[in-house]
Amino acid sequence: MASKVFFPDGLIVDISGQAPSPSKDFCQVQVTQDAVIFRWWKILPPTRNDSNVPPIEYKDTYEDFIYDDRMHSEIERVFGAPTLEYLKAVVNGHPDYITRLSPDILKRIILKLELEDINRLGQTNKLFRELCKSDGVWEQIYRLYSETPVTKDLQNLAAEEGWKQLFFTNKLQLQRRIRKQMRKQNEGNNGTTEGRLAFLTE
Repeated sequence: MASKVFFPDGLIVDISGQAPSPSKDFCQVQVTQDAVIFRWWKILPPTRNDSNVPPIEYKDTYEDFIYDDRMHSEIERVFGAPTLEYLKAVVNGHPDYITRLSPDILKRIILKLELEDINRLGQTNKLFRELCKSDGVWEQIYRLYSETPVTKDLQNLAAEEGWKQLFFTNKLQLQRRIRKQMRKQNEGNNGTTEGRLAFLTE
């Protein structure tokens, strides 16, 4: 069984989401220091008399959860087999500590990785998928590794296309995109691009 581990909020795992279509029901699974809790909110039309019923709750000790095929089936149906296997690992003493770190710390870790490792990390779970594709991470990667200076026009282009897209764009293509973006801005302001384009051809 899992050893007792201190977490400030008392929760080791807290996952929630909507049940598979066509159901509109909302589900949650939590792992505390000594129990696994599965809750199910029935989403019903407000005109029904039972529309405000409290959630259905199943609660197991760690030992009971290992053998609770019914709860396993519900968790797998709603959240998928990978989530079920993760929960089994947690109750067997293998909690995932790294996912409990703050996003800022996780981003610092990501920035220490090679590019191919960032891609692999982004395939491990939803948290790292979102972090590894976030614009904030790729802006820092761009500033660290790109030789192209970060100008105001480049920042404007990044706001439209994203820093990851710009990072993997070669220098010539990048200059063309900046020119195009500048022309579009100036046309919208009834301005001219001649003076602002000069720096790109020097």
